Amino acid sequence: MMKLISTLSLVFLFSLLAFPQTILPGLFPSSYFSEQTVTFAYQPEIRVHINAPSPFQFDPAKPIGLVLYALPNGNTIEQTVGKILEPGDDWHFDIQHIGAQTRFLRQQVEDYNVVSVYLETSQKSWPAWKAAHSNHAAVIKNLVEYLKSCYQQYDPFVVLTGHSGGGRFTFSFLDAFTQIPSYVKRISFLDSNYGYEHNYGDKIINWLNASSDNYLSVIAYNDSVALYNGQPIVSPTGGTWYRSRIMKNYMSQFFTFTNEEDDEFIKHTALNGKIKFILKKNPLRQILHTVQVEKNGHIQGMVSGTPDEGVGYIYYGSRAYSQWIQINVNNPSQLKIPPRNPNAKTGSEFMQYVLSMTFAQREDQIYNEISTGNIPNFLRSLKQIETTFLDANGVSHIIKYDVLPDYLAIGSDSDYCRIPIGPITAQRLADLFGAIMPTRKLVDNIYLNCEVKLQPVTYTPIGNQNELVPKFIQHNTAIDSQFAIAGGVHGQLTGGTKKDVVLSNKIIDPTRPNHVTIYGWHQLNGQPIQPLTNIHVNTYVDYSHGIRFLNNEFLLDGAVKKINQILSDEILYKVLSDETGAMVQPTYISTATPPTKPKSFGIKSEGINKIRFLIKEDNEVESYLVYGSSDGINFNQPLSISSNNFTVDNLNPHTIYYIKLRAVNSLGSSADSEVLACKTGAENTILVVNGFDRASTGNSFNFIRQHAAALNEDGGQFNSCTNDAITDELFNLNDYIMVDYILGDESTVDETFSTEEQEKVKLFLMGGGKLLVSGSEIAWDLDYKGSASDKNFINNFLKMKYVADAPGGQSATHYQCTPFASSIFSGVPSFYFDDGTHGTINVQWPDVVKTINGAYVCLTYNGFDTSYGYAGVYYSGYFEGGTYPGQVVSLGIPFETIYPEEIRGDLMIKILSFFDIAISVENGSSSIPDVFYLYQNYPNPFNPVTTIKYDVPSADFISLTLYDILGQKVLQAVNDYQSAGTHELKFNASTLSSGIYIYELKAGNNFIQRKKMTLLK
Repeated sequence: MMKLISTLSLVFLFSLLAFPQTILPGLFPSSYFSEQTVTFAYQPEIRVHINAPSPFQFDPAKPIGLVLYALPNGNTIEQTVGKILEPGDDWHFDIQHIGAQTRFLRQQVEDYNVVSVYLETSQKSWPAWKAAHSNHAAVIKNLVEYLKSCYQQYDPFVVLTGHSGGGRFTFSFLDAFTQIPSYVKRISFLDSNYGYEHNYGDKIINWLNASSDNYLSVIAYNDSVALYNGQPIVSPTGGTWYRSRIMKNYMSQFFTFTNEEDDEFIKHTALNGKIKFILKKNPLRQILHTVQVEKNGHIQGMVSGTPDEGVGYIYYGSRAYSQWIQINVNNPSQLKIPPRNPNAKTGSEFMQYVLSMTFAQREDQIYNEISTGNIPNFLRSLKQIETTFLDANGVSHIIKYDVLPDYLAIGSDSDYCRIPIGPITAQRLADLFGAIMPTRKLVDNIYLNCEVKLQPVTYTPIGNQNELVPKFIQHNTAIDSQFAIAGGVHGQLTGGTKKDVVLSNKIIDPTRPNHVTIYGWHQLNGQPIQPLTNIHVNTYVDYSHGIRFLNNEFLLDGAVKKINQILSDEILYKVLSDETGAMVQPTYISTATPPTKPKSFGIKSEGINKIRFLIKEDNEVESYLVYGSSDGINFNQPLSISSNNFTVDNLNPHTIYYIKLRAVNSLGSSADSEVLACKTGAENTILVVNGFDRASTGNSFNFIRQHAAALNEDGGQFNSCTNDAITDELFNLNDYIMVDYILGDESTVDETFSTEEQEKVKLFLMGGGKLLVSGSEIAWDLDYKGSASDKNFINNFLKMKYVADAPGGQSATHYQCTPFASSIFSGVPSFYFDDGTHGTINVQWPDVVKTINGAYVCLTYNGFDTSYGYAGVYYSGYFEGGTYPGQVVSLGIPFETIYPEEIRGDLMIKILSFFDIAISVENGSSSIPDVFYLYQNYPNPFNPVTTIKYDVPSADFISLTLYDILGQKVLQAVNDYQSAGTHELKFNASTLSSGIYIYELKAGNNFIQRKKMTLLK
């Protein structure tokens, strides 16, 4: 470790000696490797993070290479940058390390400055963002050209790159042009060219021919054979392997390729390396999607075809960048202010532009300019103040907070104007930037610490002149004159120039609603001219008003906290406020309310004793209260969590945990979310999706209990999420073998399946997925009331056709079903579904359906002529447009309403058997076996469930297959890459006949062992 530190210190020492200090405009100093960074929002749904070399490492004589890295699906910027993992961290932080790979590149690349730009969407998916924006090409073009303009003095060029769905960003950029701009010098597809079509190939070919400085790198692996839980992860034509091969073959018409092949790679090279395809073989059928990035993939994509290729690293070798992985530093985040566009209006231009506008018009223009970063760069260097204050109990606390050196202004460093702003606009900007306005106590403390103190410049009121733009300009000029006489330097903490718009309990004064609270304008004797007051309405401003932002995140006794949360704390508020009582509303946005209940979230098992929570990011939420339960009814005291992606560990293995959430902000907490559940274990085989959002009588939003209990009866391990988490892509149906969709009596108003959900379910079934869907209004909503696309979905994918809204058209009459003879439910006795007296909802209108497009009947209504319709259908085979056979069971009654409980369990066993699902779990042993070994099943003989256990001494591709006595394959129970350990599998043979069966364990190409088992019925 000492050697590593010394090496890094020497690198930075030589960097310090090599170049003068160059601070890039709009960037802040980072806690990591002295880099310069900024994070901000570009339009509402795109989050941008810029990372540049340290001021000493940046060489102003060289151009900037803007490396636009579009994030993979489901990842945040922070996860993509990467860090050294700590206990409880999400594994995503340790799979890409683009931050560390960039630092490696900065040591290798000598002809330009590497500036990385990380690009994330609110959907955590560039394909989903594109689908939601018909103007995607124009938005991305404008974003790229804005980023380029911010650094135009350094002759920037652009690199288009990204991983996974990030390739859609590159293709969307290409959509904006008939010819790729000359400022693009490299395109790197890092297993990300899913969207490739030959029209893109034409543009890339022309671009490559246009300049010898242009490079194309394509990295992919054979995902067409990759398996997850024994199932393909992509169709034969849907992955990057296929797209890369057709891309290369098309380009072969225009370029001469050199082809190399060995046991590991197929490589195609043209134009002396300026075009390079590296295709990784996949004999073990593994998922190598992210491994390609981790094993120096970003480095390879950035230097292929140059003298730096292969220098200091090996593609698909060990990490060459380990010494550059950052360690987490507990510091407040930076303000999220975009860099200033050099072509933006100057201060004098803006003031002339708004000279004759109304207050409302001027406020709109102020927001537009400041929100896009049109403020002087000297305002971005916040000043840190450290002091000690007491809380309401008299306990002393050390705080460190960061504040703008001066009041908000519009323009450049050389031409700006401090601009009075109304409190609503100021609050909108504060919320956008992660900032906050000060309290009276903090205004006094800021003035006390000012490096430059000026005597306030005042004007006698004449009419309304003090409220007009000419007076704003006059006052700004007077302040600058004073500042120059005092020998002030831009960036010094300056006071005495303006009154502050402050946060105060007076904001919610019922006698003065919609008013602004102001304070300060300190004189040289330290006394403020303006006492705390809220006499003005919130549409009043005059020349004396100013907005000085603080970073909302600050250090309280060394821990990162948020000022707005502390101001609402009954004890700690006194640290930051000298008023009486905690603040109920530390904001000027009076419409702010407690957050709505979480709707898009889910939980998943990660190993034997850990559960991960994934929640859609919500800017209105500051933290979550997580309630746990063992039965889904009685919940423990909550755990407070401030992240939307976190784990809870040290749980019991193979145990069902029920959870619900409340969202919290400074104004209160939300109502309880629906209840979800997860069973700890190693295999993620089944996903339960709760789509029952309708506020029906009896809907307690915890009906996952019935599904969880039925799955658990057969040893099933499952995760769960809301249906919103599917459309928001927090969860992917294709990551699971089986999906259980809960729809209750969800109907037309709330939608059973939205259009977006339908597309995801279609792809799941077309790729060989297995779907259980149950609900009493599915056919009514999709077939009777639905659009043409709804009808296509229910007829061709759910395999049922609407007949009636209830048997005989009579509501609240039929409450009993009988399994259809010779169907998948054969042998299960008749059962009832709830009339509202058995703990769920009253199923008054159970759907009557008929089979269609190859489906079979599995359930009928007692006392109802089956010639008129049924209660449930099932299907096995290829779905429309599919590449692999899938299966579906569609029920016209909600599964959770079925009783007694034993029947629900029997039905679920039948469904799992139909789906050929054998549930595999780890046995919890921490020891690693020495050899491969297949144990005798137990019990043996058995009826109908038995357990098969086997040892795996080292990670390998495992196949566990069941044969009958004639050698015919009955079931492929396991066909996947598995980790070392002792594995157990519960096998349900309820659909098999009595007799002797052979079960066989194969590991790679070197181990085979067989044993016999006896089924007695």
